[in-house]
Amino acid sequence: MKKVSRLMFSALAFLTIGSTMAVSIGAVSADEVADTKASMTNLSAENSALLAKLSAAQDKVASIDSQVSNKTVAIDDAQKNIASTDKEITEVAQKIVKVQAEVQSRKAVLKEQVIALQKRAGDSVSGNVYVDFIVNSDSFSDMVSRASVVGKLNQANKEAMDAVANSESKLATLKQEQVTKKANLVNTKAQLEKDQAQLTSLKADAENEQASFQQEVDGHKTQLASLQSQLDAQTAAAVEAAKKETEKATIAPTVAPKTGSDNTPAPTPAKTTTVAPSGANTGSLVGNALQFIGTPYVWGGAQPGGFDCSGLVWYAAKMAGISLPRTSQKQSTVGTKVSLSELQPGDLVFWGGVGSAHHVGIYIGGGSYVHAPTEGQNVTTMSMQYYKPDFGRRL
Repeated sequence: MKKVSRLMFSALAFLTIGSTMAVSIGAVSADEVADTKASMTNLSAENSALLAKLSAAQDKVASIDSQVSNKTVAIDDAQKNIASTDKEITEVAQKIVKVQAEVQSRKAVLKEQVIALQKRAGDSVSGNVYVDFIVNSDSFSDMVSRASVVGKLNQANKEAMDAVANSESKLATLKQEQVTKKANLVNTKAQLEKDQAQLTSLKADAENEQASFQQEVDGHKTQLASLQSQLDAQTAAAVEAAKKETEKATIAPTVAPKTGSDNTPAPTPAKTTTVAPSGANTGSLVGNALQFIGTPYVWGGAQPGGFDCSGLVWYAAKMAGISLPRTSQKQSTVGTKVSLSELQPGDLVFWGGVGSAHHVGIYIGGGSYVHAPTEGQNVTTMSMQYYKPDFGRRL
């Protein structure tokens, strides 16, 4: 009996010591895991704040890019108006030359009339050809007739000269108006070019800021991946340590008690499943856009060699037999407005306001969209978690 009691006491003591060792080792591992998790939580919070800043920087770049685009369009319009005004000035100048030629022609006709009357008037009495023509009449009847002729000639000549003079005056005024208009257009164009240069400088600053945020985000991603690997290793080590201590504390292999650590499965990395959008590669708006993944961003581009945001949407829609306006501003007014929670693959997503959107993409499902981001980047897909649009439109 004493021998049995002694054996039971020894077994209980051994189990107590073994359990204490396991708990101690487990506690140390748990602290390390907790510290790693805390670091990941803090880093994730910092990363979320950075992503918000990155999204704001992307919005700023896209907005400035839209303004630069609008200035370019305005400059082109101003140049076209200048060319049109130059053409009008040339045409008016040619008309003035023509009118001046008519004045000379009319004066030549008047001169011939005076010569003809002189021949018919005979000797000069008053020194005035018209008076002499009337005075040297053969009879009263002839004098009345000559007076009538002189009156008609004077009236006709006066009307003709007045008409020519008025025409010349109007043309001269019109030419001056066109010259003034051109000067204003030239000034407007110069101001637009100045504004565009300032916006281009602001855009460069905004892109540098965006790149800086992106670099920090990428750095955080690297740190998070490292911490995740560290956490996985620590968790696996803790499980392995618990197993070993349990094995040491086992009195008999067939009746050895099992600690909870024995049954703790090693963490399994989460699997990422990529689900293809429902419209991909089917000739749809989504499929048409996705085939251009990797195509470089080109401002004003609307061809497979390079796209801007609205150019990609326009071209993909054209391939699908859908007629859309060329710019994001006008595209944002087409179709029916839908909330972000109701988006379906093929809906357009916009940043900005209806009629004033400065960026556009195509929703592909799963909270993601395809778009042409900005200069220096390629056509790509992005999650709304990182760069959230303001609204959608369903065609």
